[in-house]
Amino acid sequence: MNFISQSKVLLQLPLCRSCALRVVGRHGPVVAASNKPCISYFEDRYYHNIRIETVQEAWAQLKKEFKYLKKASANLSPDSRDFALGQEIGTAIFLIKANASVHFSNGVWYGNKRGDGKKSWPKEEAVGYTVNAVDAKETLLDRNGFEDLIKLKDIKYLDLEGCPYVDDHCLASLVHIRDSLTHLNVNRCDSITENGLATLHKLRKLERLNMSDVPKVKYPKLVAAMLEEAVPNLRVNIISQLVEKRMKKRERKEEAEKSQRMDSDLGQKQSVS
Repeated sequence: MNFISQSKVLLQLPLCRSCALRVVGRHGPVVAASNKPCISYFEDRYYHNIRIETVQEAWAQLKKEFKYLKKASANLSPDSRDFALGQEIGTAIFLIKANASVHFSNGVWYGNKRGDGKKSWPKEEAVGYTVNAVDAKETLLDRNGFEDLIKLKDIKYLDLEGCPYVDDHCLASLVHIRDSLTHLNVNRCDSITENGLATLHKLRKLERLNMSDVPKVKYPKLVAAMLEEAVPNLRVNIISQLVEKRMKKRERKEEAEKSQRMDSDLGQKQSVS
């Protein structure tokens, strides 16, 4: 017995004409049909809409929880077994598990720097060397992950471009590596505000700061000027994506005009000869 038949029996509602004809074809003769709407009418009209909305809400909640779980898994406390070869290698392994890449002072990159999905891990050959560069672009590192990142005391280059969970607290914690950090990239970090950027004046060795397209910073030029005045050798890059696109478009236009001039000159020489 299908849903319509069960509803008829339980609610004692007659079937409408179209539903009666449909059920007759499957289950044989039924009671006389009525011209009034039956339970199938209300099912088709309302039940499926509610069901679709419920599924959409559940799916949105599931995606939200999955996003949180991905963030949490990327910032889990490192496994103690990863520190068998020392603090530097253990922290490097933690960052690689978070999809970052690290560069040791022996001149070797570890992680997924090539972008082919295969990760290389630091082993015995990296013992005695330190991490001097971290490429954490578009990773899910947050303030919990930064508690381990700042244990690397020789970092000179730190790329945090496109990290959605890097916030003011993360920038403030960089004071722990102020004696080594010289280059910092926080482009497209949506959670950073002027308060976090203001804490960078404590990084006395910082030479280059990229802070383009930081949406929560209302006055980027003013912040850049204040930081350059506070930190002696600092230069701040605040070129927006729009300006960058215009510059690339202008370069392509100039190259096209140059190639056209060269072609025209070549054609004139051939015609003269």
